[in-house]
Amino acid sequence: MRSGVGPLGRARMLSFDDARRRAASVDPLAAERVPLAHAVGHILAEPVHAAQEVPHVATSAMDGWALAIPVEAPDASSSWTLRAEAALSPVQQLAPLEPGEAAEVVTGSPVPQGTVSVLRSEHGILEGRQLRAAIASPDTAPRRNVRSAGTECPAGAEVLSGGTLLTPARAAVAAVAGCDRLTVIPRPRVHLVLTGEEVITCGIPSGGQVRDVFGLALPGMLTEIGAASVASTRLGDDHEALARELGRLLEAGATDLIITSGGTSHSRADSLRPALRSLGAELIADSVDMRPGHPSVLARLQGSAGTVHLLGLPGNPLAGFAALAALGAPLVDALRGVPAAERTRTLSLTAGTRIHGAAHGVRLLPVWIGPEGALPLEHSSSHMMRGLADAHALAIVGRAGADPGEPLQGLDVPGQRRGGH
Repeated sequence: MRSGVGPLGRARMLSFDDARRRAASVDPLAAERVPLAHAVGHILAEPVHAAQEVPHVATSAMDGWALAIPVEAPDASSSWTLRAEAALSPVQQLAPLEPGEAAEVVTGSPVPQGTVSVLRSEHGILEGRQLRAAIASPDTAPRRNVRSAGTECPAGAEVLSGGTLLTPARAAVAAVAGCDRLTVIPRPRVHLVLTGEEVITCGIPSGGQVRDVFGLALPGMLTEIGAASVASTRLGDDHEALARELGRLLEAGATDLIITSGGTSHSRADSLRPALRSLGAELIADSVDMRPGHPSVLARLQGSAGTVHLLGLPGNPLAGFAALAALGAPLVDALRGVPAAERTRTLSLTAGTRIHGAAHGVRLLPVWIGPEGALPLEHSSSHMMRGLADAHALAIVGRAGADPGEPLQGLDVPGQRRGGH
């Protein structure tokens, strides 16, 4: 059992930073070798090396004529005999040039062996089959307008480093380097288990009922922070039913991360801890010294296909989404192989007014970033949504609070980059 990880039941309030470090310290998912097109959006598990020179042949940078060395010593009156054969397509390969010969080429087409330079079409003077360069043209200088093989990189060179995100542009680099399959860390498959007898998904709630927010917002948030897919199940508040559903997910082997909503407190009505206890879960974090979101739970379970992590979000909307930002984002980053130093990154903010801290631990406060700095938003109680909906960030405020102009750290609000501000 790892240091700091204990059996369920020994609840100990963790500091905000310690809880984030634990979430960021889980092992990445096992690397897979996948087709290049499927690798986009994943972290590279190992460096990518060029399978060939880039470019792999010398090509023309201009429409014009490939020139061999002149028969006589080159001067302003040099001329070349134009061959009938021309490379009017990049796929055409021309026979080698003999001294004094020229061949028509287009941009991107391979130049024939023996090419000294390429004379661009607007600098050439053609008289029958004889070609001369305009007097002022620089195009007869060696290697002029020729893209030599290997100028971008030689064969075997490292073109992409391990631990980097394969963006579309980086995938294009791998393609021109001749790579068809890459070794990547897969993004986690997430399954939501949404609990609560009182939660409804449409219509006007009656007394005691509430509208669902997690099932609506979490899929987009999780996709933005790096999840591969998000499925969901809805349950009531019975811990035995929850344990059965978690057990089913563990045995199915199609889930890397389970996220539950609600039932994370310690009362007899809360179902998550009894369910985890019955499954023999290992506790990574049980309650975090932050407001809102302190009854968050992070655990490790063993399934038929290996380890599955579980993140329990508190049932109050702002508390649950704050816990996702604080613990879920570094957890997903760890699972998908983001370099360790980047998993607990924070935003650099400046307080735009006096901001009050929490009575205990840190306060996660929805803020708007204006010219003055970070400004607290209204509707920021744990059960509210409107403050988070308009927030540019969640400010991390210590017990002492912050005065105007004082630096603050902050967290991204999951889903806000997609939706804009």
